[in-house]
Amino acid sequence: MANAVGRSILVLIALFSAGWAVLFFFSPTQDVQLDNIASAVLSGTVFRRNPIAETALAAAENRATCNSREIRAAAIIRLRLYELAVNSLDVRLANERLSSLRSSIRKALSCVPTDGLLWFIEYWSAINQGGQVSEHLDELRMSYRLAPYEGWIALRSPYVLAIYDVLPADLQESARKEFVAMVRTGLIGDAVKVLKGAGWRHHDLLLAGLATVRLDFRLQLDRALRGEGLIADIPGVEPREFRPWRY
Repeated sequence: MANAVGRSILVLIALFSAGWAVLFFFSPTQDVQLDNIASAVLSGTVFRRNPIAETALAAAENRATCNSREIRAAAIIRLRLYELAVNSLDVRLANERLSSLRSSIRKALSCVPTDGLLWFIEYWSAINQGGQVSEHLDELRMSYRLAPYEGWIALRSPYVLAIYDVLPADLQESARKEFVAMVRTGLIGDAVKVLKGAGWRHHDLLLAGLATVRLDFRLQLDRALRGEGLIADIPGVEPREFRPWRY
């Protein structure tokens, strides 16, 4: 009888442990949930509605002791919520969400002052709130200083190249190096998007920096550009007659 009771207790303990494990692995903590959503935002995932409740964001931003992973994610999510409001053409909602974003990013930077993406969002949101580029160059510099070559740089490059002509020499150099880094790390699609957009006006300057990039990446970029109907001189790539039907 005692053995039977003992076995029953062990079974209950095992079942409880298994249940706890399921809860742990399939019900992520809030910081993990927020971080997963933020990663989806940075990867370009489209959300048709708010991906998380406002209360969850507010909780992350107002903890007595900040959680760097959580508060960073909250700021990134607020960036997407602002973009959704802008796309909806709801001016009042967009203004409210921009104010929330500005507040969120300041709180995040007070917790994680070494995050280059947060500094770029600080710069970008300030400009969207009517700030002058010349008044916020330090935030942009901090972004480049702390995150010169991270995976999200394809998000920063188009905005910076759009104002390339008004930037001081050091930030122009950072913008050029950023483009080279995209090609050097094989982000050919992103590099093409940049050149098709804000980067085309300065494509000669951007492409001139590719001389030390692997030849196969330069050839891939040339092929991709030609496929988009764009002809440009890339160092080390022999010019060819443009025949779009070949691609």
